[in-house]
Amino acid sequence: MPRIMQNSRYPKNCTGFENRIIHLSKRGLFVRQIMQLRINTRSIFAKIMMSFIAIIFLFVSFNLVSLGLFRQSIHGEIITYNDANLTHTTYGMEKYFDLLNSALVGLYLDKSLGELQKSKHYYLTAGNVIDDIQKLTLNPQLYLKNVLVYDVKHRFVLDNSRGNRLDVMFTEHYVSRSHTPDFWQQELMKAGSDSKLYAVDSFSSDTASRPDANSEHVLPYLFRSKLYPDYEFLAFIDVDSFYRDYHQSINNNFYMLSPQGELLYSSGLTASQPLPELASGKDWVKQNGNYYFYQTGKTTGLTYVNIIPGSSISNRLLKLNVTLIVLLFVTVVISAALSVLFSKRFNNPVRKIVESIRSLNENKDFALGTANEFELINANIGHMIKANQEAQRSIQHKQSHLRNYSLMNLLKRIRIEYQETDAAFEADSRPYRFILFQMNFKARYWNEIAGQEERTVAYIREYLIQAIGHAMTGAQTFQIETNQILSVVYLNDGDDARLRSELDRIKAVLDTDSAYSFFAIAVSSYYENSSEMTSAYQEVLQLAGLRPFDDATHILQAGEVHAQPMLPTAALEHELNVNLQEGNDTLALQALRRMMTKMKKKNLSASRFHRFAEETTDKVLRVLHGLQIDNGSLSGIAKTIDKRHTAQELDEYFEELIGEAGRLVRSKKDTKDPIISFTLRYMEEHFSEELSLDIIASKLNITSGYLSTYFKEMMGANFVDYVNEFRIKQAWALLLQSELKIQDVALKSGYNTLSSFNRTFKKFTGVTPTEYRRNAEVVADGNSSASE
Repeated sequence: MPRIMQNSRYPKNCTGFENRIIHLSKRGLFVRQIMQLRINTRSIFAKIMMSFIAIIFLFVSFNLVSLGLFRQSIHGEIITYNDANLTHTTYGMEKYFDLLNSALVGLYLDKSLGELQKSKHYYLTAGNVIDDIQKLTLNPQLYLKNVLVYDVKHRFVLDNSRGNRLDVMFTEHYVSRSHTPDFWQQELMKAGSDSKLYAVDSFSSDTASRPDANSEHVLPYLFRSKLYPDYEFLAFIDVDSFYRDYHQSINNNFYMLSPQGELLYSSGLTASQPLPELASGKDWVKQNGNYYFYQTGKTTGLTYVNIIPGSSISNRLLKLNVTLIVLLFVTVVISAALSVLFSKRFNNPVRKIVESIRSLNENKDFALGTANEFELINANIGHMIKANQEAQRSIQHKQSHLRNYSLMNLLKRIRIEYQETDAAFEADSRPYRFILFQMNFKARYWNEIAGQEERTVAYIREYLIQAIGHAMTGAQTFQIETNQILSVVYLNDGDDARLRSELDRIKAVLDTDSAYSFFAIAVSSYYENSSEMTSAYQEVLQLAGLRPFDDATHILQAGEVHAQPMLPTAALEHELNVNLQEGNDTLALQALRRMMTKMKKKNLSASRFHRFAEETTDKVLRVLHGLQIDNGSLSGIAKTIDKRHTAQELDEYFEELIGEAGRLVRSKKDTKDPIISFTLRYMEEHFSEELSLDIIASKLNITSGYLSTYFKEMMGANFVDYVNEFRIKQAWALLLQSELKIQDVALKSGYNTLSSFNRTFKKFTGVTPTEYRRNAEVVADGNSSASE
């Protein structure tokens, strides 16, 4: 047996061959350790841990870089913040002086002050002025301690409680600590019209029991106007209250300087501290460790100065830096601890997944562990995740369609067995509104891109789903008809204004394609119960039909638009029948245009105009059917009613319809028939006399029965009805074109009794002769007013 196998330790006197064997054995052990380390680094735990460490390193690097950049920019932000505070302070104080000037001008215009110069009872009128001064000083927005009104002519001063001579007022009642009484007397008596602010002063009365009694710390403001030279006002502003309410800063170091640079007011630092000069184009300067911010008022010319100690800004920066660094350190420590914890917790289930995949994988390399574990997971689970995502999207899409179909069934009252989707509507108990978007295409659309209606509506539907869904939480939008898109919008408190704003924005977007289409956007009332959804749907359908008869997009809000009744059309129907039977399409079209003029004056809705067009079309077809005329050529014209969206387009439709109908009637009349021609000619010549089938049949040498059957077959009406209609037509002309009495019109029309005439006239026209004549006069007056 070799020696190497006999001893546990190698002897020092081994041969060269034996030493080589020992060397190779040690080298093999080292290689195995390296391979084991490499395998360990490819484990899931090691990869996850290294990923966490890389993320933490990137996070720390990003934060350190951000902190450096932040420290550079925070100083500028603090400067901007303080500059903005002073800007707000300046704006507020300037607005205050504008308000004060307006109030003092109003005092000039006061009736009592105007009468003071003219009054014989000076002291009585002065009492009224004192009352006005009291009202002015009681206004909390003016911060006034008092207002002195100086009467230049009489050298008399009034305040809110007394009146006295100028010299007495400033020697007894308003004794200044900073200026002598002569100073104020000279200022008030000085010539000029410029207003002026004085440095803060304190006034007291020499009658006070203590020196500080009745002392007032105020900012004197002398107000003059060259338009009113007889009076001057000296307003005492409560400067402390004024400063406290308008100063926008956390520091109380504030200066107010006159346009000449004189100090008017200061707080915080002593006024003896000199202010540094400001460089041109700058609004702040740093000196002696302090930041000085300057702003000049545009109205008063005053200069406002805010002083921010430099230590304040430095302390903020230091405190912020320390806070951020501490937070960063804590975050790194917590992240490292969580990385280890999550890596371990994540490693066990993932290893089980990998083992399961390997056991099911037919590739032996995977089973032996030569493949990367992440690649193994990705190769086998990636397609499973993708399939699952596609299935989820498909289910969500189908659920959305199912909700839409369920809601459509609910709105249209279609009962179905599957009721699970109803819970979706009942789950949202918020109040709601229905919004119906009804799309109409214009002639340009049909001419340029006809056949793309379904695709166009689909694009609009997707846009509305995105727009309304983004603005209103929980809104549901779907297509309910070929040209109708319905939205159910659930509302919280205050959402109505946001909904109206969103609808205005949607309308602006839809108007970009106004050359091709327009919409009626109907907004229902406020509903609270899901059981009322059918009522809400019916309401928006009615609102959509109430849109104005034009081709513009309109938002129709419930409560803002109302239905109007149709105008009576009995007289129009008779006139239309008579003129069409005669083939006079010009008069028939004129009658229709008169009716449309009345409808436009009444601002009737588009649905009323379309209904009128449909009824008129039906009447025309019935007239042609009665005359046994093939009306197939009119069917193509009648199908275009829904594409007529304006009064002009509807007028063109009537012109085509009535013109074609008149042509057909005239063509039928051009075919002469001897029996019918004689009958009609005899009726036209003797309609005012007694007419019967027997009289005309005897003249034609045929029987009256044959004539009756033949006449009805050729004319589409029996002889008696035709004669009565012809006579009523003549009576209608006599009523319109003459001032004959009704009885005389009846006799000239072939009726011997007035009752028979009235009954027959009403049967054909729907009104009595008297009402017909009155209605005709009203229509004529309306047409003349419209033309004017």
